[in-house]
Amino acid sequence: MNVCISVTGSSGKDTFSRFLRRREKITNFLLTDVIKKMEITLPGGSLRAGYPWCFVMPAPGKKDCFYFGALLPVVECSDNNLVFALHTLLSFPALCGELQSHFHIAFWLSRILSGYQRQDRIISNRAALKEWIVCLEHSCSPFWEKLLINEQYRFRSRSALLLSTLAEDEDKINSDSGVGVMPWKGWPDCIQTEKRVWLWRQSRYGRIIDSQNISL
Repeated sequence: MNVCISVTGSSGKDTFSRFLRRREKITNFLLTDVIKKMEITLPGGSLRAGYPWCFVMPAPGKKDCFYFGALLPVVECSDNNLVFALHTLLSFPALCGELQSHFHIAFWLSRILSGYQRQDRIISNRAALKEWIVCLEHSCSPFWEKLLINEQYRFRSRSALLLSTLAEDEDKINSDSGVGVMPWKGWPDCIQTEKRVWLWRQSRYGRIIDSQNISL
């Protein structure tokens, strides 16, 4: 598994390879066709506007493959070089396997984004962000897990930090807040049959506290 980082203001740069051009295309799509179309939810301000969303959407030109990750819903035009999304590419069977748990890849990427927003002791800078991403990537590979003899470098040993309170508004959310199942009929098969971007927010307990979808 490889996690890609989407950054604002990257258009036109470093597009000498097919991979980088594809990554820029995804970045632009998220900014213009997803974030701008997202609705303001949870009237009353139960959560801050910038609380990360998990998402899954079809990968253009790749049959039965989907982008799975997390994004920040509010990106100011003046923000340059801002990390606003983390995502990976998965086959539909692999995606369904991930979605069997509330603590899936997109959940952890949303927690990493939350920590990075604060820029505190957990994820203080871009280097620390990349370190967390690599750690998560390795946790998905039995090969790398065997190589990491030192327990402190394993994601499972560090992940408790990401389950701590990473934002002030999280104090309002307890382990009973939200629901344990997705609100969409036929989930997750509907991901494959309907051309939509599916978005949801999860508490640090893994519960679903908000959701919406956007037609493509």
